[in-house]
Amino acid sequence: MNEQAAAPGTAEAEKKPGARAIIALAILSCTVGLNTVDRNMFGLLLPQIQQDIAISDSAMGLLVGAVFMIVYSVSSLPIAWLADRTGRRNVIAAGLGFWSIVTALTGFAQNLAHLVMARMALGVGEASNMAPTSALIGDMFRGRYRVIAMSAFAAGGPLAIMIFFPIIGWVTAEHSWRAAYPLMGAVGILVAVATLLAVREPEREQSAITTAPKEPAAGLLAATIGILRIPGFLMLAAAGTMVSINLGATLAWLPAFMQRVHGLDAAETGLLLGAYKGGFGVAATLAAGVLVTYLMRFDRRWLAWAPMLFALGLVPAQLLLVWSDNPALWQIGLALDSIFMSAIAPCLFALLLTLLDPSTRATGAALYLLIFNLVGQSLGPLLVGALSDNVFAAAGDEAVRYSLLAAPLVAALAGLLLFVLSTRRETASA
Repeated sequence: MNEQAAAPGTAEAEKKPGARAIIALAILSCTVGLNTVDRNMFGLLLPQIQQDIAISDSAMGLLVGAVFMIVYSVSSLPIAWLADRTGRRNVIAAGLGFWSIVTALTGFAQNLAHLVMARMALGVGEASNMAPTSALIGDMFRGRYRVIAMSAFAAGGPLAIMIFFPIIGWVTAEHSWRAAYPLMGAVGILVAVATLLAVREPEREQSAITTAPKEPAAGLLAATIGILRIPGFLMLAAAGTMVSINLGATLAWLPAFMQRVHGLDAAETGLLLGAYKGGFGVAATLAAGVLVTYLMRFDRRWLAWAPMLFALGLVPAQLLLVWSDNPALWQIGLALDSIFMSAIAPCLFALLLTLLDPSTRATGAALYLLIFNLVGQSLGPLLVGALSDNVFAAAGDEAVRYSLLAAPLVAALAGLLLFVLSTRRETASA
């Protein structure tokens, strides 16, 4: 591996994290929680926004998805490269402060143009979070502790949804959707201040930053090419893309599937998905981190074996979810799908951080996310929609059921790629 501070498996690499690192991890988990809530509250408040501002469903679809995701994905790589050279903590805090101000100002939007500008600015701000924060955690936690740290970090997303979505709903019902945005903006500013006060760059990274020579602007291209040449990176990116296609397809089409095939209304669908994706998501994310951390004491390859098994577990889970008409059985499938999908994400990121050199971790994570989001999150919903409209159109409301069978297929491909990756020498020595 490319760990410079200590060889894998040494006492230093396995050093138990201290209180400062744990406090920093808790705060960083809060930042990713706000990242998740602030981008997704737009969809939650969409009906109320449309009552206030006349916008078509098509325009709303673009605002929820493409307007944000394209800017977010493209911005993440240069921001992460900057974070690798100037210090991740400051970029994370500044980005959170910026997108929190944008979130607060969204409540004052008066027309479609204002909302477009707000969603684009939010994409730029939130691009400062996932890659630099993951890289920072990767330096604060070594070896098997990195897996459980990434699990705690990833759990911030569903946990924040569980906490803040009911609050946002109550504020909207009692006042308006406009009041919810300044509230979340204020929360973000407080967490940004806490990040500056309590999170520190690891000492080794501070030394690297202060002693590194100034690089030309072309350094971003050179860093990107270097990352693409890292053994195992492209295979991991391919596996992650398969997982992303699966995730994008199910997130976009499970609500329609439940309503068209099982006859649920919108409220029942939202309650069911919130309970399973939120409750099971938090529990599975944390449990996966603990389990894989324990198993890595016996064989380092569990870092690749675990996400492989989780990906393969998605296959029977999603087949049960999509194909069964028995409410008890398809809800068991939904529960298993929520568990395996939540468990796989922190394992993939821990494996990614292990493959990357410490000096380019944020840039490498951003490049991975660029592929993950632009390719996977774009192809997944489009694939199912195209199959439903064209290949299975004659099946009527059942077309979405047949089309969603593409999800377990790509999960199986992800499992195969992760199995091949687990046999590589650089994974075995992680």
